[in-house]
Amino acid sequence: MNKVFRTKKTLTFREADPAGIMFFGNIFAIAHDAFEEFIVAAGYTYQEWFGQTDYLIPIRHTEANFLSPFRPGETYEIAASVASIGQTSFKVKYVFSQKDKTHAIVTMVHAVVDGKTMQKAELPSILKTRIEPYLESTVQG
Repeated sequence: MNKVFRTKKTLTFREADPAGIMFFGNIFAIAHDAFEEFIVAAGYTYQEWFGQTDYLIPIRHTEANFLSPFRPGETYEIAASVASIGQTSFKVKYVFSQKDKTHAIVTMVHAVVDGKTMQKAELPSILKTRIEPYLESTVQG
């Protein structure tokens, strides 16, 4: 079975809207916070990931499906896995849950860009090696 990175987040009052439900845009910031923890678990130091300039890893696409409300003061588990790995990008999936109930699923596609030319570049082999253990499935269909 492939690895899944897990972390938790307790929502704060400031992350909610006037109805007492998490403001929808906050899901992306929380997912990215989980990503920052994930890359450390995958073997990078924070400086290795964010401090090097040979290649950059911007987010190219993101989406969220909200399935149940999030409430301030409640703690949610975030399970992160790699949904796919391509030649020049990879997709990370975040499942937000509480007590076996899924509240949201977020996906973020990270592209690889050459730091000098700002053009699309191939995934560095070390990156692929470090995230591959978190790949959801290696079955081709």
